[in-house]
Amino acid sequence: MASRLQQQVIKRFGPKIKEIEFTFFPQGSSTTPLTRANGFLKTDGGVANVTRTGTAGTFLVTLDNSYRDVIGHQGTVRLNAAADLKVAFGAFSNLGTSSPVTFTVYLLAVATPTDLAANTNNAVSCLIRFSDSSARS
Repeated sequence: MASRLQQQVIKRFGPKIKEIEFTFFPQGSSTTPLTRANGFLKTDGGVANVTRTGTAGTFLVTLDNSYRDVIGHQGTVRLNAAADLKVAFGAFSNLGTSSPVTFTVYLLAVATPTDLAANTNNAVSCLIRFSDSSARS
């Protein structure tokens, strides 16, 4: 079932745009998938899960659906204590296919992927914009 968020279309010239917004709560070095069911992923839909890979501060995001092209993304980190961390995005896979899109999110201290301790005040929020049209603008 598609969510209300995924059904919204921004009106503009060019391709149709879909936005997916989500927040996940890293659990240190745990590689257990972060999902809506276990409470470590908040989204109105569009994201199946977020899983920390075997590398510190590196997360694989798996979406529920396929999209033709990514046209924008932004991420922020909320911290329980002062730290110099930023969000960076890696490669997007399965764009333009029938498979769900996956992509990498990094938490970086300068240029080094860094784990974020489990804390209810530690969170990563992302907004991704996709083109869901076969026509290019």
